[in-house]
Amino acid sequence: MSVSRNLAKTKEENMEGQSKGAQSLLTSLSQTGHKAEDDVFTWSQGLAFHYANFTDALSQVEEEKRARILKDVWSAVGEKAPEAIRERVSLKEPVDVEKIGETLSQILTDKDHPAIKGSGKDVGESILNWVRLFALLDFNIFMKLEEHLGTKDGYPCYMGLWEKFALAELDQVKAAIGISGPSDVNMDKLGELSKIYWEAIACPYKVTKHDDNVHEAEILACPYWDNMSEILGEDVARSMTLKCEAAVSVNYYQAILKALGVFDRYAFTMDKFICCGDDTCRVRFEKRT
Repeated sequence: MSVSRNLAKTKEENMEGQSKGAQSLLTSLSQTGHKAEDDVFTWSQGLAFHYANFTDALSQVEEEKRARILKDVWSAVGEKAPEAIRERVSLKEPVDVEKIGETLSQILTDKDHPAIKGSGKDVGESILNWVRLFALLDFNIFMKLEEHLGTKDGYPCYMGLWEKFALAELDQVKAAIGISGPSDVNMDKLGELSKIYWEAIACPYKVTKHDDNVHEAEILACPYWDNMSEILGEDVARSMTLKCEAAVSVNYYQAILKALGVFDRYAFTMDKFICCGDDTCRVRFEKRT
């Protein structure tokens, strides 16, 4: 048997008995050429960054309501979070929001924090548990903002959290692909940038159309969604995604175009979403006329 067939057989055996979410993550990491030991930082420190931005956003909310939102978020997360990671992030009963915040602040600034690679029996299980915790936290942030603040106030807050994600690593991506200013941006660069962003969260990226005027691609899988829907059930998970995914995702890349100084030259949209029932997500950059 050839080496490639042996590797394929080993991978298939490793996936036997695994959940849909675990299989999705393992396959997607392989397809994107990423490794669990590297990407575990994306999900663990990314979650900590997401939560820090969330607490900052709530600083404008009346103190009693703010405390209720945070407690409700973590109480709901704790009901479904993997047991192996709950203790690592100080998620215990009764919920101690302050202690959770302290732990996540440490994780955000310390790549050697034991919770990052120690939230499972090995780094593979740890990254899976971080993906699951991220999906649960993100779901409950949206739902509790909507519940306590209403859509008018809660939705812009949630959209802003993801906009901060979009811009957080932009300077590094620009340096990696050779963008120093707006004049360097063209459709080739936007295609490179888009692929980097999607594959950073283990989403395989397939270009379906590319020329000077259009870049179009399909996202073939989404471990974030597969784990959210596995834990919560598709109906419950879609009670969030059907309400927010389109606008939040489009704004994410529009924010990048604005930060690059090329929003007047290029447009971005999405018209398919796995988490809303489509077989793939579809992204499209288009040169404005």
